Amino acid sequence: ALSRLVNAALSAVLDREQHPLLLLSASGTHEVGTIVGCLRRLQQWSLSGAIDEYRSFAAPTPRLSCEQFIETWDPDLAPPPR
Repeated sequence: ALSRLVNAALSAVLDREQHPLLLLSASGTHEVGTIVGCLRRLQQWSLSGAIDEYRSFAAPTPRLSCEQFIETWDPDLAPPPR
């Protein structure tokens, strides 16, 4: 279920017709941070680089569950860019 939500968000992010795009979350930084972490993986960033960026924006309370999702998310299942 969460993978589908992330992939739906990435579909919007990867759609150049929707650019420029601002990502924000009313409930905090973790949701957007997770989406951006997956985007970074899709952009061929190292896992440690994607997690480090997530932590820098999620500080002082990064969530292990978000980091684990970024780590286990499969970029091969991401929607193709449009």
